[in-house]
Amino acid sequence: MKMTKGVTRQLLGEFHGIRGEIVSHQVWGIPANALALYLPEARNALSGRQGFKEIEAVCNCHLPKPLCQSLHERYRDWETYFGELLTEVLIELNLSPDRVAVLSTGVNMEHLAWAEEVYKELWALAFVTAGIKTNAMRIGKDRASTIERNGQFEEAGTINIIVLTNASFDQAALASSFITITEAKIIALQELNVRSSYNPDWQATGTGTDQIIVVSGRDTKQTYVGGHTKIGELTARAVTRATIDAINKRLNVSD
Repeated sequence: MKMTKGVTRQLLGEFHGIRGEIVSHQVWGIPANALALYLPEARNALSGRQGFKEIEAVCNCHLPKPLCQSLHERYRDWETYFGELLTEVLIELNLSPDRVAVLSTGVNMEHLAWAEEVYKELWALAFVTAGIKTNAMRIGKDRASTIERNGQFEEAGTINIIVLTNASFDQAALASSFITITEAKIIALQELNVRSSYNPDWQATGTGTDQIIVVSGRDTKQTYVGGHTKIGELTARAVTRATIDAINKRLNVSD
């Protein structure tokens, strides 16, 4: 029996040959949606959740609170749930779930933000969702509150960042980009003066569940993505802009 029903697709846009859609659906009668980015060809990517892999698509999936509870009741772990979801949602496109990088969030894709930075032939594009009301923290200062056991779900606020570029990154460059992206996210939190949810005297550096996916391009090879490089600058500026926009979109949202 299918887990999902009522799948509809709304075109978000075309980004350098990458097609973006918002895919709305119901899971066990609970409304949810996802950002789906379909690549024009297979590309290398690094995910904080799934590691290094070759992919054909990226998804950021909305996991509302009632759905989290239902997953607990049905004893679904992360991999099982998203394997089933992607199989049913992406089946029309003949994509295997193994070829998709996936993030999850409690943020509805109505509050998705994105930004692009360009310099001559180089470009970097960031897609961000940001939920910070209950889970913002200063890492290493605020005490950890959870430990993962058996892959169980515990969705709280989270900042999910997806970065795509035409620059060609090897595995080392993909790894170095995570440092730049994290620093750029912190700048956004500083500019908005986001405080720790646990100790408001402290400036937040993120949430306890932030995730990143970076997708390499196939044009000019870049071996490093730090602040002294142009691709590092473009990446950082796109991430900071999109993160600020994503946080602002959630300021008056109660969920």
